[in-house]
Amino acid sequence: MNRKHIVAILSALVIISLSITVYTGYQIYSQPEKRGEAITEQNKTQKKETDSESSSFTFVGVGDNLIHQAIFSQYQAGDSDYDFNQDYELMKPYIEPADLSFINQETVCAGEEFGLSHYPTFNGPTQILDATIHTGFDWLALSSNHSLDKGSDALLAEMNYLYENYPDVSTTGVHRSQEESEEYVVREVNGIKVGLLGYTYGLNGMSLPEDKPWLVELIDEEQIHEDVNAISKLSDVQIVSMHWGTEYHTEVEPDQEELAKKMNEWGVEVIIGTHPHVIKPVEIIKGENQDTLCYYSLGNFLSAQDTNEGMVGGMASFTLNYDFTKKETTFDDVQFTPTVMYFEPSFTTFKVMTIHEYDNSYVPSHYVTAQGYDMSKEWIQSYVKEIMGEPEGIEVVLE
Repeated sequence: MNRKHIVAILSALVIISLSITVYTGYQIYSQPEKRGEAITEQNKTQKKETDSESSSFTFVGVGDNLIHQAIFSQYQAGDSDYDFNQDYELMKPYIEPADLSFINQETVCAGEEFGLSHYPTFNGPTQILDATIHTGFDWLALSSNHSLDKGSDALLAEMNYLYENYPDVSTTGVHRSQEESEEYVVREVNGIKVGLLGYTYGLNGMSLPEDKPWLVELIDEEQIHEDVNAISKLSDVQIVSMHWGTEYHTEVEPDQEELAKKMNEWGVEVIIGTHPHVIKPVEIIKGENQDTLCYYSLGNFLSAQDTNEGMVGGMASFTLNYDFTKKETTFDDVQFTPTVMYFEPSFTTFKVMTIHEYDNSYVPSHYVTAQGYDMSKEWIQSYVKEIMGEPEGIEVVLE
């Protein structure tokens, strides 16, 4: 289920079945009713890697890319020199080396054509997307409660910008057409076919356009179950992005826990939660058929919120191992590492970093310090430890 930006170069050696899935870049796009596979030379090479009994890949994921106006207010309207690379530069050494890296693109970045704007209806420069992808992210979740802040045309413009400029980047949760909404995205990573899905709980009271009911994927248990069943026929493992929960609530809510257990039963290996703007716990859900690693919320990533809790996010990281013979998934090196957002009252410097880079030298000049909040490293460590606890099989990194 995703976009249909198809660039398939087939040689004379390509085996074409009557029902076709098209592989482009690092993705396989498959219509549910068309389960065959066109083999490109690149895909053949990757398939050789699976001749062994098992393979693995590294994953890194972060929370909400929440683009407040303060982040781009230093630039003049019409400025062609937007450059947000410095905002993310401290995160690049963690994001870029990962085999698969995820970010929740919370707010639409459709550019000045649609009017750059702040809360409650967001729209940022397209250069935010450039910087995000330059940092190394190759999976963007685009379905959120802010997806329709500037209407369907702005969301479609954002999608088109990504498809035209970054065809190898995966997006989930939104579609440009009915036909694309009937397709699934499977990204092949080190020979492992990884099915990607994404959903949001709602659209801030807005309704999907009557002529575009397929535009944004909403959380619906029956639909999720159907999608997981379908994409599991095309992939070895499944990772689902869930935009869910109550804003600013740090505890796991009963409906989240219930749905996460159902997804475990349906065969989902990993759940990445976003939306509340604060972190929530992580756990490994034990199941009869397989375990599910569930990060209930990774909080904010880049943002200009005004409380210390909103400055603390999370970086999910793990190694996923897949046994092709047993069709079993296991995890190694599962971690939750706090991320910290820093910006000055002048709104001229923005930096997002991990707890490793953050120290108390940032405290005196931090915007939220001026608002009366504690942004010391000691407070962050205590806050994270209180929420995350000591989950079994998962390291909560505090240094």
